[in-house]
Amino acid sequence: MTTELFLNFSGNDKVTVSFNGTDSGQLDFTNPVTKKDRSDIQWYIETYGSASLAEPDDQEAKRIEARLPKIGKLLFKAVFSEMEAVQPFLDFPNTEAQQRNLTINSSDASILSLPWELLHDPTGVFLFREKPHISVRRKMSGATGGRQPFKVKTKDRLHLLFVVSRPKDAGFIDPRTDPRAVMDGLEKHAPGRVSCEFLRPATLNALAERLDDDSKPAIDILHFDGHGVFRQVSKKEAEDNPSLYGKSIHSEIQRERQTRKDDNSDTPVGIGFLLFEK
Repeated sequence: MTTELFLNFSGNDKVTVSFNGTDSGQLDFTNPVTKKDRSDIQWYIETYGSASLAEPDDQEAKRIEARLPKIGKLLFKAVFSEMEAVQPFLDFPNTEAQQRNLTINSSDASILSLPWELLHDPTGVFLFREKPHISVRRKMSGATGGRQPFKVKTKDRLHLLFVVSRPKDAGFIDPRTDPRAVMDGLEKHAPGRVSCEFLRPATLNALAERLDDDSKPAIDILHFDGHGVFRQVSKKEAEDNPSLYGKSIHSEIQRERQTRKDDNSDTPVGIGFLLFEK
């Protein structure tokens, strides 16, 4: 049995907390996470967490670690400070469900990108340490539609394509860490049952060409290792940079406008992207 608590954001300053058919009504929300906090968390995860660094970095990491519960408590208070929001939260952990999800529902990139995994009850612990565990999920409002899933045929051996993308203008991630962990896991749990291939160069065009190449093994698993971003994009910018955004950007902009009921074709809209090379 699964139970779910929703934080529904109508913008970046209004939130509704809902659970089991009842909600708090629209409440004010002020983002407590600073740019410095974001930068520190990124460094802690992407740089310090993936490389062996010197003692000064260890000291900086300890400072950030001490700050994480404070960020989580501030974020918790920003959402659950009003009594109308407190009651749904109190009812949420009192259910008998074995799986509990806290879903952040928004179309605003600044909300979805907040470190919700750090939510910390001021009178308790990080929510992810609750038992049964509380999983944090993100849902982009209006992200509907798509194709029906195809029928999967069982195979004795699968083929995995790694896309290890490292654009020059994005933050550094060690290109060896993720593939090594995946390959070690496959060797341990499925020895001889998965063959691996790396896409070179790691560009969107190269991926499309590889997926269409029937002379090579069919791709069963696609593993993207790289950055993702949210960016405000207008129709004109997409038209002026066709090689940057890919062919599907126009339909994505139109779909987002329909969701927001915005007929102004000049207004930029927030779109999520994976960062391929070039």
